[in-house]
Amino acid sequence: MRVYRSPWAALAIAAGFGVIATLNHSPWRDEMNVWLIARDSPTLAALINNIHYDRAHPGLWHLIVAALQIRFGHPLAMQVFHWLLAMVSLTLFWRYSTFSQGQKWLFTFGYLPFYEYSIIARNYAVAMCLLFAICALWPTRRRAYWPLAGLVALLANSNVYALWMAIAIALPLALELLLEAKRPRPWLDIVGSSLLIVVGCAMSLYFILPPSEVANSALGESFFYFDLDRLVSTIGRFFAGYYTVIPNRKRLLDVVLCTLVAISAFVLVSLHLIKKPYALTFYLAANGLILGFTYAKFMPRFIRHFGNFYLVLFAALWLAQQFAESTAITRHWPLLERWSVQSRRGFRLMVTTILVVNLGSGLYWFGLDLAVPYSAGRAAAAYIRQADLQTAFMVGSRDAELAPLSGHLGRQIYYPERQDLGSYTLFFKGDRQPVEQTEVLRQVSELLPTHPEILLILTEPLAVPAPGLAITPLAAFEQSQNETYYLYWVRAES
Repeated sequence: MRVYRSPWAALAIAAGFGVIATLNHSPWRDEMNVWLIARDSPTLAALINNIHYDRAHPGLWHLIVAALQIRFGHPLAMQVFHWLLAMVSLTLFWRYSTFSQGQKWLFTFGYLPFYEYSIIARNYAVAMCLLFAICALWPTRRRAYWPLAGLVALLANSNVYALWMAIAIALPLALELLLEAKRPRPWLDIVGSSLLIVVGCAMSLYFILPPSEVANSALGESFFYFDLDRLVSTIGRFFAGYYTVIPNRKRLLDVVLCTLVAISAFVLVSLHLIKKPYALTFYLAANGLILGFTYAKFMPRFIRHFGNFYLVLFAALWLAQQFAESTAITRHWPLLERWSVQSRRGFRLMVTTILVVNLGSGLYWFGLDLAVPYSAGRAAAAYIRQADLQTAFMVGSRDAELAPLSGHLGRQIYYPERQDLGSYTLFFKGDRQPVEQTEVLRQVSELLPTHPEILLILTEPLAVPAPGLAITPLAAFEQSQNETYYLYWVRAES
């Protein structure tokens, strides 16, 4: 029981397993691509320019990774720093939130903090850490706004979903200032803090919005009209944010059941927050903005994306703990207060269910990452070094999936998609063309006069004839959750 009641026990267990998983984890293309952009951008100006073409995210994580690359020079530094962000987040959660001991234990080993936002080094852990820091420092707003404003500005620059959360969390700050100004506040603090948040959001949009020459292709189709299938898919992502499973749209029962559960969860949380209008404002605004973005622009496929609904839920409940009860809403609609009282048991059951489901998902995926490499990049790079092939001229396709190899080997690879040497992939830049294996072999043939021996790396087995080429299979790396690699030694046929 003493272990159960000790926050240090939970943090120590999470940290210990986190270190093991971080050292074991083989970074995949999305992780390594940011490292390569930071590594191979020759100047700060070039790095900033490259961020514009990479996945429509703001640049805070890229800049952090660039600093780590300069200081340490190895991608493991990025992974360790990312794990540290997760541990800081959990420490803030244990130290400053007032959730029950059981809820804290379940949350600690849930999917997002224990696995996705701890082990897989992306920009989402930055947002979790900053959001929890905002919740922890929320009481300081009585003395000064600028510490919170600075964190909100940074939050807006961590990822595109965090921008919507930053806007949403600025709303209760503004409303509280306008509606409950019982004593004068320093205008310098108010104006300066407001400017911090506005500038932070503007900087985020500056990086998120792609350059004009690729705007049409990068932004894709916008859905500003009613589409029932897309609406159902959007609600399904909300459900998945709480329960980690995307409902199968082809099965009517899945769609109906998950939609009802999602709407019920939303209503239960809203009723729970009905006497905490500022926390309710954040919850409604954050979910509304993220849901609107999901419907109108980007339908996410991975838990790391729609997991932001999960963060919003616990941030809203955390903030609610720091406000006194208010009848600002219920005095106009007393029926809502009655429903709130009647729904308390359902709310507690819902939160417990969400935490237990996330615990199961976290333990499952954590164990899977230990058993099956997330990417085969590390194993393939180790083979290349052991076989003394690291100095060979390398041709690799598909370019986006070769990022782990380029990162581990510390060198560039010739990409047929660009007909040039490279490392990272800028997904919004129009200098790439998809190629089939026949075209890859044609370019290899053209390169042989200047490079008589070529190490060919494919992400799928070679399945086309190769006239005029002597191709020797070397190794296949197929044990992976994502990238697989097939290595071939290529010479001109004598």
